[in-house]
Amino acid sequence: MTAGVTAAVDAPGPGRAPVSDVWDRVVGQPRAVELLRRVARRPSHAYLLAGPPGSGLDEAARCLAAALLCPDGGCGRCSVCTRTLRGRHPDSIEIEPEGTSILKEQAAEIVEAAVRSPYEATRKVIVIFEADRMNETAENKLLKTFEEPPATTHFVLVTSAPDDLLPTVISRCQRIDLGALTDDVIAGSLEREGVPGERARAVARLAGGRLDRARRLAGVKADPDGRPIPDLRRLRAVFVDVARRLDGTGGAAALGAAGLTTVVQEAFAETVEAHKRERDLAASEMAEHHYDPVAVAGASKRLKQRHDRLEKRARNDALMEGLTALETVYRDALMGRLGAADPLDDERPPLLLNPSAALHALDECARARAVLVEHSAVNEGLLLEHLLLRLARP
Repeated sequence: MTAGVTAAVDAPGPGRAPVSDVWDRVVGQPRAVELLRRVARRPSHAYLLAGPPGSGLDEAARCLAAALLCPDGGCGRCSVCTRTLRGRHPDSIEIEPEGTSILKEQAAEIVEAAVRSPYEATRKVIVIFEADRMNETAENKLLKTFEEPPATTHFVLVTSAPDDLLPTVISRCQRIDLGALTDDVIAGSLEREGVPGERARAVARLAGGRLDRARRLAGVKADPDGRPIPDLRRLRAVFVDVARRLDGTGGAAALGAAGLTTVVQEAFAETVEAHKRERDLAASEMAEHHYDPVAVAGASKRLKQRHDRLEKRARNDALMEGLTALETVYRDALMGRLGAADPLDDERPPLLLNPSAALHALDECARARAVLVEHSAVNEGLLLEHLLLRLARP
């Protein structure tokens, strides 16, 4: 969530030109952006932004919040815009699930926040990320507030699974859909961010329509607001190397799992440090501008919860990316294809495995992936060690 902070205008990240307005940040969604521009000029009380992961949903939601709060309708340069886009404006309240769901206790907090007067702007925007994770009790508790919020409060619900919301909630919102990004759009965005053309196209093909994943695979250093982006290239290379060093022994599996755990941790260590700096900055500036202590405590708590969740997601994404690299190795072994095992690595010959061993390895990778998807708390070291023990030796 946001903290009440007055911050200097942040410089754009490396390799990026300054934006001309806030909507330049939403990549490859011209139809949705045009609709968002219109609704920001004549705002309604509630919006539902829906689209696949990686399509720019979160960015679009923050841009809409900035456009609603900015005196110039979303200039992208003023303090209001920059604080909103970085999740630190006191009148842009971001809500995310505290656990696996948004429960009735969080819904009560949302209702309370909705009736409070804005701190700085003439409006308040409450953005609910992963809105589909509201349980039915929470949704019902919010129905009346969605339908008749205070005149100064606007809701933005964000989801990749709109059908999981109650029809009564959907009917109270103005819906705007974002589409999946094409490979050409992703490659073009990477090139504008300084990635060479051939590499940008190779990464775009691997990204599965997700610009966020493409940036991580391409080694883009920072997002449009200067936040560090985990570089997954080394992580993929380490997972591939471990697969080549397995000898069927427990010792090799334990050593390999320890190395993989370390590289996963390293992949987003800079993000963890950036979050710490952001929390320190938010706390000092809220104190400097004498915000209400209760509001400060709530804002600080939600900011920390959001950072914890982003870090957990980053770690899970890193593990998934490592499993994807392993699957590429064994798929290439199965196909007997010459050349690189991974388009992002230097050329390596495929592993020499019989087809049944390669299929068994792919099945084990799929089982590990299912464990990560189904269980929110898992011992990563044990999971990786168990996986490596069951993978085929070259």
